[in-house]
Amino acid sequence: MEHTPAPYGPRAVYGYAMYIGSNMLFLLYAIWAIIPDEVLHDYLGLKYWPSKYWAIAIPIWALTALATFAFLIYPSINMLITPDIDDIRTITDKYTLPKAETVPGGIPAVSDIPITEVCRKLYLRKNNS
Repeated sequence: MEHTPAPYGPRAVYGYAMYIGSNMLFLLYAIWAIIPDEVLHDYLGLKYWPSKYWAIAIPIWALTALATFAFLIYPSINMLITPDIDDIRTITDKYTLPKAETVPGGIPAVSDIPITEVCRKLYLRKNNS
């Protein structure tokens, strides 16, 4: 079978099952976190549940780990794999299209502008004296 993001029968069934399952787990979590232990013991007959501390601690730890990854680890990894500013790979790569000659008055071909020409146009001033 071809790998495609388009919906098809089994993927729709699995997606619906995961949707229902995640909603049921969240409902159980909310019931466990909100309803007092006495109600769970007396009316439902459930004798052991984890401490209510974990109802708050696990989401906070997960969000702290996510924030640490998002604001420290992920940018650090990107900085490690980025070439230095004076590295030639920041200017050219294997997909660079050299500038080709065109017919005078014609439309120029698609190409990359050399960095020297860009700097000349942007930063050098013509002396009018």
